[in-house]
This record gives sequence, structure tokens and C-alpha cells, in this order.
Amino acid sequence: MASYRNKRRKIQEELKTLDLSSNDSNYFPFNESNNSLHSQQIENNKILENSLEQSIEHDNISQAFHVKQARYQSDLNSAYYGNNESESDKEIKCNNHDLVKKKLGKWMIDYNVNQNSVNSLLKILKNDCNLEYLPKDCRTLLKSGSSKVTNIINIDSGIYYHFGLAAGILRFSSIISSTDIIKIALGIDGLPITKSSSSQFWPILAYIMPHKNYVFPVGIYHGHEKPQDSNIYLRDLVSEILELTMNGIIVNSFKKDISIEVICCDSPAKAYLMRAKGHSGFSSCSRCTHEGAYMHNRVCFPYSDTDCTERTHEDYILMKNEEYHTSTTISCLTLIPNINIVKIFSMDYMHLICLGVMKKLINLWLSKGPVNSRIPSWKCKTLTKSLLQLKTCITRDFCRKPRPIQDVCRWKATEFRQFLLYTGPVVLKDILNEECYQNFLSLHISMRILLSDNNQQLLHYTRNLLKYFVKSFQYIYGAHFISHNVHGILHLCDDYERYGPLDACSTFPFENYMKVLKKMLHKNEKPLQQVIRRYNELCKNESILPISHNELKYSNQKPDCFVLTTSNEIVQIIELKKSSDKITVFYGKTFEEKEDLFIKPLKSSVLNIFVIKTLSEDIKQWNISDIKNKMVVFDLNDKLTAIPILHHN
Repeated sequence: MASYRNKRRKIQEELKTLDLSSNDSNYFPFNESNNSLHSQQIENNKILENSLEQSIEHDNISQAFHVKQARYQSDLNSAYYGNNESESDKEIKCNNHDLVKKKLGKWMIDYNVNQNSVNSLLKILKNDCNLEYLPKDCRTLLKSGSSKVTNIINIDSGIYYHFGLAAGILRFSSIISSTDIIKIALGIDGLPITKSSSSQFWPILAYIMPHKNYVFPVGIYHGHEKPQDSNIYLRDLVSEILELTMNGIIVNSFKKDISIEVICCDSPAKAYLMRAKGHSGFSSCSRCTHEGAYMHNRVCFPYSDTDCTERTHEDYILMKNEEYHTSTTISCLTLIPNINIVKIFSMDYMHLICLGVMKKLINLWLSKGPVNSRIPSWKCKTLTKSLLQLKTCITRDFCRKPRPIQDVCRWKATEFRQFLLYTGPVVLKDILNEECYQNFLSLHISMRILLSDNNQQLLHYTRNLLKYFVKSFQYIYGAHFISHNVHGILHLCDDYERYGPLDACSTFPFENYMKVLKKMLHKNEKPLQQVIRRYNELCKNESILPISHNELKYSNQKPDCFVLTTSNEIVQIIELKKSSDKITVFYGKTFEEKEDLFIKPLKSSVLNIFVIKTLSEDIKQWNISDIKNKMVVFDLNDKLTAIPILHHN
């Protein structure tokens, strides 16, 4: 009861203060009409006060009074100040309103909030929070316009919409460098929409090289199977590329030329686009004429020391190798100027190595390989225990942590990559026999070289090491296990010569964007139209731009505190701070002893992989520019192994 009396007393005091201030003629100049309005409001004030005294014991009525009193004060302020608001104040208020609308639109897109939820929120904000300037419908926030989608064309049994390559380039014009040529990477693959039906997208995606975090759609096909004719599917893309290569494009008031540098696909998509044999065919290699063989109920590609004849663009145009083609016509991609149809398709390491060879190796070790190469069940448990022990060592730069080896059938491509490049050499050291471990290390070393910058001097060595891997793989596991993917390893060095590190020509960026497309769907009906509307909303909100997450994250807390300096010292960071001249510096301790994790087939120290011991007591200072690599340090069986991080997720 005392709380009600306190509320009543405070409200009475505020109302009396309001009455006194309203009687001060020097503070508020009123005309007669305003005085009349003011007298009426004071009378209303007294009525409200009497009403409060009568209903003080009822909590709901008390809350209603607070709402009425707040509205009364709002009306009073409007009467006092409404005529005195300057034009500049109105402009500031209008700008603030626009900013709130933009932030609401950004929030809706960033968190993929559906329209019904946002409309419900807008209703609350308008009616209960007096934000009258907000629209009733979220489509006004996003500048969606009409919900009708035009320019959709029928292709075979599905539909296709062309967003445009030029439109995507202009959308990201701010990241284009001053060079005269805009280099484009394309990615094409199928995307199942649901597990319960055959409904699927076939998107054509692109990004401006080397900005692989800024992927955009060029065209999307939707149907219940892939387009029957790949040339009809690619027709709009090729037509636009021909126009752009002929006339160029105006970007930031400068004319730029367009060059298609690479097309990234898995093997089935590549065969579909090239109108060639798939990965199960005898003549399925897109780079050489190596003939497959049929052994143990499967098509395989036994290793031969004799190099096979390379395929050429001219041979493809003339269809010299009839057994390679599946159609009487060639791909319309050959119409694009300065394109080499054989080399334009990369040997994508995500599908070839991560989901292909690495997955095959683990399955061979677990159950499918020869008995002498398999891992006993008790060692499998040890391997799983080791992997789980390394979870706390994984830095923030990795999107996933190690999972049990028994769950390998559920692993994603990034998990196979993590196992191949980082955890594998550590956890397999005492698990595999020497032959299998050396075979695995040859693949590990080769891929670390091919995923690193400035390794041209090691390219010849890597080419021979990959040949050794395939040859020893055949000896250990059998020729019938050399699949299309295992054979394709022999051509990876060609892509490094053409594109540099293999991440520059992989499907990882495009696979990541596939998830973005699926999140644009809010229901099963008309999925292509939904994606078109969501993407147009994204483009119309100009301030909403994808953010690049390409920076490595350093910290003074484990596991993100280990770095390799330019003087090849491995340092544990103790403190990060800004110096007086605003340069980031860090303080840390060095590891005094470094050893090789392995010596054959190449010393691990060549790749900056070390077993480290004895942390010094002395604290030294370095500039942030002294960091050569961030390191992931694995603590397993009382042994610390430091491995450089090659990429960031």
C-alpha cells in the first residue's frame, strides 16, 4: 500500500510542477488559443488526479493511468513546442527516422527474420511505442516494391532467371582495383533444396578475383532435375560474357575489360557442362587421355610411369577423342574469346582431395583396405581419443573442431581439410604402419606446398611427390582403388602454375554461398521467386554489404596466442597493445627448442612444422608486422606440435 502512496505523491508533485511552469508567462509565450488549450489541459490534469485516488488499489487501473498521463504529457509538450521546431530540427529528426528504418532493414536481412515476425514487431513499435514514422509492412523497409517477378524463362522442365554478370560486378564496384582487367571466377553446381523432394537449384555464381568472400549469383535454374541441355542452360551467361568481352564495362567512370579466369565445379558438373564422360567413364579425365580399366567390379585408373598425352583446346573443338564426348556438339563455352576449355575448369581440391582422396584413405584404414593397412579397433579408439583431446587446441580460425573418426561418414569438407593439413600428421604418427604413414605424409606435404604462397621453387619436387603418392598408393592398397579422384591428383601442379595457391580456384567460396541461397527460402512454394526477391532487397539496401572475414585473430589467450615471427621464432603472446605511435606491438616468450615432427619424405622444418619445447622466461617485444604465420599448437601426449595456419574460415 505504501508503494501506491509513493506513486501518487510523485505524480502529484510532477503535475504541480507542470502547473507552476505553465503559469510562468516569461518562459512560455502563448496566444489566446494556446491559453485556452492550456486551461483545458489543467482541468484534465485534475480529473486524472481524482481518478487516481479512486482507483489506487487496483493495479491494472493504475497502469492505465500511467499510460494516459504519459500521453497527456506528450500532448502538452506538443502544444508548447510544436510551433517552435525549426526546419533544421525537423531535418535531423527525419534523418534519424531514416537511420532507424535502415537499421531495422539490415537487422531483418542479417538474421533472416521472416516478414510476419517483422510486421508484428512494426505494429508494436507503431502503436505502443509511438513510432508513427515506421511503415506498417516490412516490404517498405526493404524497398521491395511489387512482389511480382518478371523475366523468368522456361528451360526444359524448369525455370531460369538471369541476374546478370554486369549487375554483380557493379554491385561490388568499390572493391575493384585500378587494373584494366576484371578477372572473374565462376562456380556452377547443383543444390538440393529439400531432402523430401527432388526440387533443386542449379546456380551460376561468380566473384571478382581475388575477392572470394564477395560471391554473387549470375543466374539460377530451378527444377526437379538438372537442365537436359547444358548449352541452353548457359545461353544467357555466354551471351552476356560475349557482350562484355567485346564492349567492356564502365566501372567507377573507367572502362574495364572482362576476363573469365576459372570455372570451379566438381567432376559431375564439369562433365555436364563440357558434354563429356563423367568420372565413372573410361575416358573421363579432363586433362589427359589416360584410359581407365575395369578391375574388381569398378572403373579404375592404374598408375603408369609413362606420361599420358595431354588434352588440348583444339582437340576438344575438333572432337578428336570421340570416346571422351557424350554429344555431337561441343560446349557453347568455347565461344568465349581467349578461353581454353581444357584448362579453364580447375581441378577443384575440395571435391578431389578433401571429399575424394582423404575420405577414401580414412575408409581404407577403417574397414575397406587390405588387412595389413587397416587400423585395429583398439587403435581406432585411441585415434578418436586423440582427436577429441585436440579440440581445445583448435583456434578461432577454424569453423569446426575435430570429431570422432567413427563419424567420418558425416564429416564435412572442412573437417577432411583440417585432418589432412593439421591434425592428421600428429594423431596418425603412432597409429598407422610406416608405409601408410609415409604415403599419407606425401599427400600432406604436397597439399601444404600447393596451398601456400611463393612455392614455385618447390613445384617440381611437388609434382614428383604426387607421382610417388599415387604409385605408393597403388602398391599399398591395390590398383583397383585408384579412382578418378586419385588419378586427378597428378594434374594439381598445373593449376598451381596457372592460378597460384589452390584456394584461388576451389569451390569452397561457392559452397559457402549455397547456404546463403537456402536461407533465403521461407517456404516451399516458388523457391526461385523467393530468392529473386530476397536478393533484390539485399541490393536495394546499399549500406548492406557482405563483410570480409579474412583477418587472422590474435589473442593473449590460448589457443590463439601462438605465432611464427619473420626470424623463425615461435612465440607465445603474453600481451597485445598499441604503442605511442599507434603501432600494434605484442610481448611474448619464445620456445627455446625446436625439432622436426617428421624427416621423410621432407623435413617438416621446411614447412615450418616443429615439435617445440621449453618456453623461455624472458619477455620480448615485437611489432605486429613481424608475424610471419599464426600457429596452431597441438598438445598431445605431453608433446607440443606447432603447425602454420594456411587459411582462415
